[in-house]
Amino acid sequence: MGLVIDNIDMREKFKGIFRQKYFVDKSNIINDFNKLIEDESSKYVCITKPRRFGKTSIAAMLVMYYSKSIDSKEIFDKLKVSKGKSSDIKEKENEIKQYKEYQGKYHTIYLDLSKNVFSFETLDAFISSINMELKTDIEELYPNSKVLNAYKDNIVYNLKKLYLETDKKFILVIDEWDYIITNKKFTDDECDDYIEFLKYLIKDNSFLAFAYMTGITPIAKKLSQSTLNCFREYTMLNDKKYFEYFGFTEEEVNKLCSKNKKLTFKDLESWYNGYKSYDGKKIFNTWSVIHALNSNIIENYWSQSGSFNELKRMINYDIVGVKEDILELINGNEIEIQLENYGVEDIRKVSEEEEHVKEIFYSKMVTFGYLTYYDGKISIPNEELKEEFIKALNDKKSDMQYFYDMIKNSDEMLEVTLHKNVKRMCEILDKSHMEKISPGDRLDHGNLKRVIDYSYFNARAKYDIKEESPDGHGRADVIFLPKEKNKVNGEIIIIELKVNSTAKEAIKQIHQKKYYNGLKKKGYYGNILLIGINYDQKKVKYSCVIEEYDINMKKLSTSESEAERKRRNEPESDGIYKRLRSSVVNPKKINL
Repeated sequence: MGLVIDNIDMREKFKGIFRQKYFVDKSNIINDFNKLIEDESSKYVCITKPRRFGKTSIAAMLVMYYSKSIDSKEIFDKLKVSKGKSSDIKEKENEIKQYKEYQGKYHTIYLDLSKNVFSFETLDAFISSINMELKTDIEELYPNSKVLNAYKDNIVYNLKKLYLETDKKFILVIDEWDYIITNKKFTDDECDDYIEFLKYLIKDNSFLAFAYMTGITPIAKKLSQSTLNCFREYTMLNDKKYFEYFGFTEEEVNKLCSKNKKLTFKDLESWYNGYKSYDGKKIFNTWSVIHALNSNIIENYWSQSGSFNELKRMINYDIVGVKEDILELINGNEIEIQLENYGVEDIRKVSEEEEHVKEIFYSKMVTFGYLTYYDGKISIPNEELKEEFIKALNDKKSDMQYFYDMIKNSDEMLEVTLHKNVKRMCEILDKSHMEKISPGDRLDHGNLKRVIDYSYFNARAKYDIKEESPDGHGRADVIFLPKEKNKVNGEIIIIELKVNSTAKEAIKQIHQKKYYNGLKKKGYYGNILLIGINYDQKKVKYSCVIEEYDINMKKLSTSESEAERKRRNEPESDGIYKRLRSSVVNPKKINL
């Protein structure tokens, strides 16, 4: 065992993983890889996934299994790989045969291309350091090797000479392959040299029986079609073969919960689930699941594994339509868009004009794990990532700060609404507008609806929120239905919005359209709050009316804001209110 050959750190890492209480057996990937060994058309595999999806764990497992200097039989005989995975009997027998044949057959070369990079001034110095570690390992394994007598500052030459001398091929495992490019430690010319070095190390070399390369960023089209065209590449946007080995499946998380006893599958599902495979199967973030199970606490572990400054920077790119899209995504909606792989060539070669193309931007966010992509649509995978997006809005230099403040105030907004405190409701809405919208700015019904969405953002924890829902004889702007555990007694909230009208006019529309019809039949028995909200663009002022009814539409109370009372008393409003008074609904005729 050594520093590069049959890496001792990877051996210890996998031993530690295997001993964990919440170990998940991903060893069947070895059955897949064994079929590719020494197959010239298939023996180069590159799999890229977001951080904390178990990439290095797979690399450690491969080093442990294939390495000649590591005795791994006792561990792997207990794992799935030793039993075969195929449902076909003959194929399964062949898998078991290959398992025994390839275990400990090769020396592995493990290269973590992010390790200690920043201590070197040049790329050549970094590669030379790897070459010297290789020499140390050769001295340990083959002390009498002729390679040592003519050892060159050329890692590929030295490996070729060692293969010629020993007739023993290597398994190459490369981790963090993209780190040097994405972190821009070296010059652009050196990054070009780095790609050429990888080609020189990997392509058409007889000393390699198999090569596995992993990282976050895909190789992408141009490089995969030229310099590194030997690889079969699998990414977050294109992986029909190996997706189940990276992240946890729903079945795996269910089994982990049965070991934990304290956290349920449902606890973990909304927070860490939501990444989707090519066929819609849901994948969990491994890092967060394991940390939640170990601590018995559901919280955001994503931010503990890296900074969200990159997300904040991406959101604040000046790309037409992106900020509006981000708000839609945070609001739980999907966005339809056709994406292609984002890769290192997009980091290195893209012009300023291309940099701000939506498709590249969203492909990058999927690649980094901030979004998931399925069936032509992007979405935020889960609550953990949604929290990251909300935090990224908190930027005093950005116009997105406005929405962050509304979300943070949304708990109070729900509370004062349930207490029918229309004065405070209007104060919260007015304050938001004073920070964002000036007199004369255009605010149509759609924009007002977005303001309301974010003003009540955290209400989603207690309510199922229906927008433009076909209820009664029309479509209500927003209906808040209590979640199942509070369905019987929880208040139902129906909101109708108006611009340059009156809050009473909004209430009138709710009655005319009977948005509350059928609630009792659906199992709701709590009181109903009918809320009319109007925004006066000229005065830059909100007004609000709340009418409270029981489930049989017996009126219990009315609350109205001062602005609404003043509006009612204005001479020009008299005609409107006479019409409103003449259109009072008879509760007995309402079909609930």
